[in-house]
Amino acid sequence: MKIWTRLSPNTSNSSSAAGVYRPDAPAARPAAGGRDAHSQAPKARPASTRGAAPARTAQPSAYQARTPALRPSGSVTDRFSGRTLPPVGSMGGRRSWRDWMREHPFTMWVIVPSLIAAFYLFFIAAPQYVSEARFTVRAQMPRAAASGGMSGEMLGSAGFMPSPENIASVRAFLLSHDAVRKTREKIDLVEIFRRPEADPLFRLWWAHPTAERLRSYYRWQVTVSVDPSTGLSDMRVWTFRPEDSQALAKLLLDLSEELVNDLNNKIREEAMRVARTELRRAETRLTDARVALTMFRQQEREVDPTASASAAVATISGLQSDIARARSELQTLQGFARPGSPQIINLENRIRGLEAQVAAERSRIAAASTGVTEQMETFARLNAEVALAQSQLEANVIVLDRANSDAARQSIFLSRVVDPNLAERSLFPLPYWASLYVFLSLSILYGMAWLILTGMREHAR
Repeated sequence: MKIWTRLSPNTSNSSSAAGVYRPDAPAARPAAGGRDAHSQAPKARPASTRGAAPARTAQPSAYQARTPALRPSGSVTDRFSGRTLPPVGSMGGRRSWRDWMREHPFTMWVIVPSLIAAFYLFFIAAPQYVSEARFTVRAQMPRAAASGGMSGEMLGSAGFMPSPENIASVRAFLLSHDAVRKTREKIDLVEIFRRPEADPLFRLWWAHPTAERLRSYYRWQVTVSVDPSTGLSDMRVWTFRPEDSQALAKLLLDLSEELVNDLNNKIREEAMRVARTELRRAETRLTDARVALTMFRQQEREVDPTASASAAVATISGLQSDIARARSELQTLQGFARPGSPQIINLENRIRGLEAQVAAERSRIAAASTGVTEQMETFARLNAEVALAQSQLEANVIVLDRANSDAARQSIFLSRVVDPNLAERSLFPLPYWASLYVFLSLSILYGMAWLILTGMREHAR
């Protein structure tokens, strides 16, 4: 059997210097002093038997003088790269896995993980089934948005539009601790996520998880996305059985409707509470105004100071008319009667009495604190307060009636567009696409790391 050894680039291709084994050549013996045959001087050629010239000692050639001697350990030095090659006997030795990783980094960091992921996805990963449901949340259109009149009132009562605030509230609820807690009260959520057919990687790892761990896994299995242009919410539930996915999706929709109903009840109760509070306040105000008006009438002994003032003004006008007639008669009588006659004296006394009566009436009307003017001002203020309280009470009665009518119907409601379906085919993990995705991702990461390391090495040089 022939044994082929590696040819050193520093040795000649001739039979005397080559490291190739020849069957017809004698085996090289190591020289004394630990040197091999290549380091010994060539032997002198024997003289010819026909009387040739005497034998001469062979001198090494110029190439052999330039050729370095092989090391005793059997290793050689590459004259092109300057590296010391391992011995011939050790080239076929066993290398460590770290050396293999250095020589094949792409295989180690991309191919092997991709193959492991593909093996798991194809042969170990359990299929998961999705149940999809779509819904929207609508709210009653504000009354101010409708036109006035009876038609506007009807349009304002019947108009509904998508409510982004309520849609966001429902989505936040579906992904919250409250949804997980209420779901666990009706079905065993942990058992659904830990079915016997579930694989070790994608199942729920804890048999008795904390609320935070269960919510974290729940948010991986339940997704809710909202389309802002249409207001539709898309809910998807992933489990290891199609029946579990459909049941969980239906339960979550029922919980969402309960949430919307609770919001309606709270809005209704708040509106009724505010309307009743304002109505009681208006009633109290009207009662206080009427009590104040009654106290004023009892104190001033005037039912209507305005009427009293009008009567006083009418009295003063009548007295002034009587004074004018008396003065006219006095002037006529003075034309033909003697001064100091009883008729003239009577008319003068009458005129003076009428003038005194007019002065008294005027002083009574214009008194600072007890005059008719002050009474008229106080009465007008109290009467206006009663009128305002009455109008406020009437308005609050209308508001309460409207609140009662709004409470009779639902102002926010959840409309189901697509009911949860029963899956017939698994949509996860899709091993072909998932394996390709893992391979491409690792390849991109490997390329980025290689570029960074190469740049660092070039910068270090």
